[in-house]
Amino acid sequence: MQKQGDSYSFQEAGMYNMLSDYYKYTNPDLHIYYYQKHLEVLRKALPQNSITTDLDRQTEYGKLRFIHTAAQKPVVDIYINGVKLFKEVAFKSVTNEMTLPVGRYQVDIYETGAMVDSLCSQKILVESNIFHTITFLESANNYLKLYTFQEDPFVHPSETKLRIIHLHPKMSALNIAVQKGDVVFPNLHLKAATSYLGLYPMTVYLEAKDAETNGKLASFPPLPLKENKAYSALILEGTSADVSAEILLISI
Repeated sequence: MQKQGDSYSFQEAGMYNMLSDYYKYTNPDLHIYYYQKHLEVLRKALPQNSITTDLDRQTEYGKLRFIHTAAQKPVVDIYINGVKLFKEVAFKSVTNEMTLPVGRYQVDIYETGAMVDSLCSQKILVESNIFHTITFLESANNYLKLYTFQEDPFVHPSETKLRIIHLHPKMSALNIAVQKGDVVFPNLHLKAATSYLGLYPMTVYLEAKDAETNGKLASFPPLPLKENKAYSALILEGTSADVSAEILLISI
């Protein structure tokens, strides 16, 4: 049975790992320092010899990141197991990735500077050797609900790939087409993701159409797709009267 102290140690290790990732490209010394602290805490919390190499760690841990995808909600702070790990997350912001031991975690989201009533209180599952992208949308009772999408980082050499995730709460099923061209991703429902489409590196021009009438609903800015990257394009609610929908391109 896991002790309360072990649970806190996992939170502490997660924070050190987040700090290590944060300094990875800006301060190598701090990156190494915090990574060593991360391993030190895990070695104390986990059974002896349970941590050996990075290859072994990959089968015991998962990664996650959050994306603020609720256009009508304010800037938020995100807590995991009671610890504030991501602060001042604005609409369309993508948090740093975080590595955690597999298991279930409590996620609470509050408006920044107003930790009174939570906007979301929900459990998530971190699975072994999986990269989880976690989004949130406003539900019927005005609370936020989390939606998790698993990433697939594998890309054939010198190629790229793209999928679409429908997170626009005011649009029904969509056909995603090349501008003035054919439908590429048909009948995409809200809170669903398409399969990945393998491509050669290029810039794509997409538009969203109503899946029933095939009438155009929105055209999107060009999406540059670089080689050896896996992309997700998130269709989101627009934030102004002039823009009915926005698209957010993310990669791993």
